[in-house]
Amino acid sequence: MASGQDKLVGASLLTFSTVVFVYYTLWAIVMTYFLHAYFPPREYAIRIPCVLLVFGLTVILSFLSMIMIKSKKKVEKKAA
Repeated sequence: MASGQDKLVGASLLTFSTVVFVYYTLWAIVMTYFLHAYFPPREYAIRIPCVLLVFGLTVILSFLSMIMIKSKKKVEKKAA
């Protein structure tokens, strides 16, 4: 069963994700002429997600490679 703190963290992550999704949707798809003052240039609507994707994949793959290296050292240590 989830504790109160887990539910609070989940609710805050869900709220944050919803706000980011709505903001990005307005920025990339629905932006009209009178809303330009509230948003960055439209070219960043592609650049920012691409940079975040590359950064996220780099972190994930680095983590996986570190785990694989550590597990290989454990196997070699057991065999010796």
